[in-house]
Amino acid sequence: MKYLMILMLAVFLAGCVQSPTHNTQVVDDRPGLAFELLSSSAKVYELKVDGVSYGRVDQYLAGENRLRIIDGSHRIELFDRQGKVVYSQRVYLGSGSNRILKIGNYE
Repeated sequence: MKYLMILMLAVFLAGCVQSPTHNTQVVDDRPGLAFELLSSSAKVYELKVDGVSYGRVDQYLAGENRLRIIDGSHRIELFDRQGKVVYSQRVYLGSGSNRILKIGNYE
């Protein structure tokens, strides 16, 4: 009986122990780049940032999705279906900033 009481007390005390918890949060403060398309034909333009293709520009519409890139100065270029540059601009994006570029029909 004595051993049973000791065992029950040990189980009770072990059940009251709370294991420590640890929460980690990561803040993404990379700048974002989005586009506002003023023409429906601008949706098919190919987006290149510093010579790297990021697909069609309509993937990164303002209010829906942003392209996250690193801080600094970047060359933003848009190409039409024939591969001709229709828009080119150098922009500087700082940490935590977001830029919306307005794009029209350049064909």
